[in-house]
Amino acid sequence: MTKTESANNSSVTSWLEGLAFQWHPLPQLGQKLVIQKHAFIFFENQPNDFVYLVLNGRIRLYVTSLNGVEKTIAIVGKNGMIGENGIFDNAASYNHSAIAASKATLIKIDRKKLEDTLKGNFELTRQVLLWVNLKMRIMSSQLLQLSSYSATQRICHTLLQLVDTYGLKSGEKEFIGIGFTHQELANLVSTSRVTAANTLKNLELTGVISKQNGKYVIEDKARLISLGTHHN
Repeated sequence: MTKTESANNSSVTSWLEGLAFQWHPLPQLGQKLVIQKHAFIFFENQPNDFVYLVLNGRIRLYVTSLNGVEKTIAIVGKNGMIGENGIFDNAASYNHSAIAASKATLIKIDRKKLEDTLKGNFELTRQVLLWVNLKMRIMSSQLLQLSSYSATQRICHTLLQLVDTYGLKSGEKEFIGIGFTHQELANLVSTSRVTAANTLKNLELTGVISKQNGKYVIEDKARLISLGTHHN
């Protein structure tokens, strides 16, 4: 079982970094692009002509409400795929937008080339289906959190998801093996940067977490679980 499949069977995080997918031979079918931070890759409702593989960097996927409010679906890092929602639908358009959250390198692949390749490659098709299933699990989890939990609870729950997926141990402590900004966390849980920053600061002041060398350390996991899962 791959690292990605193992993650599917535990907690589901919207932060998809360092994925175990192997997309051969797709990189040879496309064009390499270097995307600067804050550059758009595609927009919601734009014709879905291309699929992209992420070689490095972070891409934020989001939808926008009629009044202009953005909701982040996921942040996709190395070995992720974006724009795959219309692979088998000739009339498809992108159902979300994609913007670079950092400088990134992508492989841009014509949708028809990808479709033709999948027809003769079961393992590649299986990986695409696993990827789509993972994103569906993420959206289901997000829907539950938005309907049932406060911003503080969502932040605590997200920290737990991140340490379960990217956690590394140092003695008796666990730390989240990827760094992130207050704004990235705020986007992920649909709150403001100020709320995210204040919540993290309060968690530090109360000894639930700490920060060392740019990474968050879980000091009291039982307390974090309580804060992230128990209703007020």
